[in-house]
Amino acid sequence: MPEIPRQPTGGPRESDHDDVRIGVAQRSIAARPDYRAAAGIVERLVAAGFSERRVTVIGADLRDVARHRGQLTTVDVTGRGALSGLLIGAAVGWLLRLFDLTTDSLSTWWLVFNTAVLGAILGAAVALLGYVVTQGRRSFTTDDLVRAGEFEVMVDAELADRAVRMLHGDLGEGRTQGSSPEQSRVA
Repeated sequence: MPEIPRQPTGGPRESDHDDVRIGVAQRSIAARPDYRAAAGIVERLVAAGFSERRVTVIGADLRDVARHRGQLTTVDVTGRGALSGLLIGAAVGWLLRLFDLTTDSLSTWWLVFNTAVLGAILGAAVALLGYVVTQGRRSFTTDDLVRAGEFEVMVDAELADRAVRMLHGDLGEGRTQGSSPEQSRVA
């Protein structure tokens, strides 16, 4: 959540109104198939004098894509469980020493080492038990990604007409007077 600046006693300043962006109406002025093209439109708008705080890129037509990378073996599952247990065990040992819940005769490193080893053994056992119970049915690795079908460029409603005119001038559709040939490139 963005932090709202405190108002000075002399009343609100002009810049304070730009910091608060709650409930601002926006209109879509363009849609592009990839983010790079939408970011190019944002760059052109900012170069034309629009504040970047008043322009938003929104991904639309979202899809969840899961790419299967391979099957996990018993050794993989056991190793991952042991690593998790090792880290948790080491953290528990460190916390026991931090809050002075053990005798002072134990060295901190010896305590952390022993709890880490115990955690690794327990972690491997629990992971292996889960693998056996599910009979390896959920033993594959995936890359889960969210992909957008298109990206919409949104501008504050009060600036949308000016932004559309500027973009149409950039795209060569009724170029505005004084626009340069470099501005007429398509993103």
